[in-house]
Amino acid sequence: MKKSILTHTPIPFSDEFLAGFFLRASYINGYQSPKQMLNNTGISIYTLSYEAIFTDENKLKKVIEHLKFSDDLLKLVIRKTPPTFQYFFWNNNQIIQPQLLSLGLNKFRPICLENNGYWRKNWLLNPLTICLEHKISLTISCPNCHGLLPVNRRSLFECTSCHYDLREHKSESSTQNDINTNHWFLSNLNTNNDNFIEIFYDIWIALLEYFSNLNIQVNNSFILRLSYDYFQNEKHFVALLIQKIEENLVYAHPRIQLLPFSQKKARFEHILAKILSHFNDYKKFSSQLIDRKFNKNEARHILGVSFSSFHKRLNAGILYHDQLVNNEKNSFSAKILEDWLINDARNINGTYEYRHPPYLADESNHYYTIPEMMKILDINDRNTRLFLKIPDIPTTKKYLNRYTQLCLHKDFINDFNEKYIFLSPLAKQLDVSPLTLRDKLSSLKIDPIYINKLYPSFYARKDIQHLDKSMIENIVTYKNNLGRKKKGTVIESDNNDFINLNDAAKLFNLSSAQIAQLIKQECLLVEDINERPYRIPRRSIDLLLQLKNDPSFISIDDVLKALNCTADQLQKNWIMTGYLTLRDVGYWQSLPKRQVDHVLEINKDFCTASEANDLLGMHRTHITNMVSRGLIKPYLHGNHNYSVRLFKREDVKKLIEAGYGKKNLNLYDINF
Repeated sequence: MKKSILTHTPIPFSDEFLAGFFLRASYINGYQSPKQMLNNTGISIYTLSYEAIFTDENKLKKVIEHLKFSDDLLKLVIRKTPPTFQYFFWNNNQIIQPQLLSLGLNKFRPICLENNGYWRKNWLLNPLTICLEHKISLTISCPNCHGLLPVNRRSLFECTSCHYDLREHKSESSTQNDINTNHWFLSNLNTNNDNFIEIFYDIWIALLEYFSNLNIQVNNSFILRLSYDYFQNEKHFVALLIQKIEENLVYAHPRIQLLPFSQKKARFEHILAKILSHFNDYKKFSSQLIDRKFNKNEARHILGVSFSSFHKRLNAGILYHDQLVNNEKNSFSAKILEDWLINDARNINGTYEYRHPPYLADESNHYYTIPEMMKILDINDRNTRLFLKIPDIPTTKKYLNRYTQLCLHKDFINDFNEKYIFLSPLAKQLDVSPLTLRDKLSSLKIDPIYINKLYPSFYARKDIQHLDKSMIENIVTYKNNLGRKKKGTVIESDNNDFINLNDAAKLFNLSSAQIAQLIKQECLLVEDINERPYRIPRRSIDLLLQLKNDPSFISIDDVLKALNCTADQLQKNWIMTGYLTLRDVGYWQSLPKRQVDHVLEINKDFCTASEANDLLGMHRTHITNMVSRGLIKPYLHGNHNYSVRLFKREDVKKLIEAGYGKKNLNLYDINF
């Protein structure tokens, strides 16, 4: 890698956020953004991978080596805990949950930016709302346009949307209570007390979810004050929470409101008992009940029962509600839960009375089922079901013969049968073939009620009552699309300039129906699209054969074998990246031979992530983890719309030799 030296290299501050340092470096060297600085100096930064530098020492080491930055930058990395990367190391080895951090440049103190000129690491803490040095509230987002401030922008001090200078904003003074709570939070955080962080996280998340479930907007200063009371004055905290619950009774029952605390019962059991005792006799419905559904686990926490007890009561019908239709017992609205809490307290917690679901009355005396309609209308099951789908037919579902099923009212069916008759029973009645009856009736200007061929044909009895067998059989000239035309109705010719449907099917090794589809798609031309049977010009056949067998193209099946990949992998890795252009000719797909040869050359030295994982004999995310650790370099292949990562086969081989693949993998059995 070619190393680049910047003309100006800023000095990092010990309490600076790494993203702010990169912004200072890119701006002072005349770049439009940190990504542009890194890309222009030879370090490839993908669209979503820039932020990873802030938490990955290996990636930052490469940047330091390449741009000749100070090694002090490594102290600014907010490291992640291995191997699942679910938590961050804040100070030294102190673990902090990711929900307490926002790794961005969106919260700041204008006067600090003006005086110090860098972005402080402490500003990333979500609970922190005050600049303790100046006793002023921190500003969130651009104060001018209220837009978010991205980490990849031109200047540390300028909004990308409205170009407002963030240093010019005048923040409001903070209250003494906010100053005290912020100081308390930071001082406890800096003591490296893991127990404090764990407890603080639980109460912080519970309070956030409490207000979020009720769709109430509150600022972080208020949440922090409540958290402070939880630690310093539990009695006052309980009183405040009871007060909030009483204020929000219009939105939800107390037990529904307390769900975030019930889910952490091991942590909050002592305060839950005090709060719930205050609402023991509460039996009122909420006037503005929240519109939200709860899953089975959330519901059992709200009701205060074990999962198995709740499940048994649901299955036995002890807990029943009219809104639980179609046995849907996996999500429960706030209305259902509130009804149970108020009306079914005995069934939830103590001895209960079994309540049967309401019995449905059998209405078979008033409605016909599908088998009954089949007998009355003299049609088969398929046509009966299609008949029920006709828009004007009043199909309904009723409880008939112990089942809920599709049906029609008896009066409607009987009236319909008196007025109309279907094609099949009409053919039986006239003793003629049903295959040509519809076309023959059309020649007499007698059309079915519904012309749409998706639905079965039926006719008004008054329109066909004058017909008999002889009248139908005497109709020999009529339009139809079935079979071969009668002798004398088409021009007979032995001219080899035309080929019929069956002969064309043999030439292409397809069925007649598939050849008809090629004609419909205009891959094959015919003399007259309305004439049957089709007369296909031989020149049209020859042209399609030439396209299909073009030697400059390779069939997709042969390409899949050559690349040893699936059709989906071919699409994502080579077609979407622009290396291969898929050509469709009727039922045949092929790819340009010149492009395929180029891809095969690339495939000799490079492999995809999926192939690399297969070679390593590891999980599908293994190669990605190797990239994150800096053990292998990906090479971006593609275009400006879509690209994929490829890896040198030699680099994959080195990983296997270094022991990063399956131990029992034999290098000599692998074709590199």
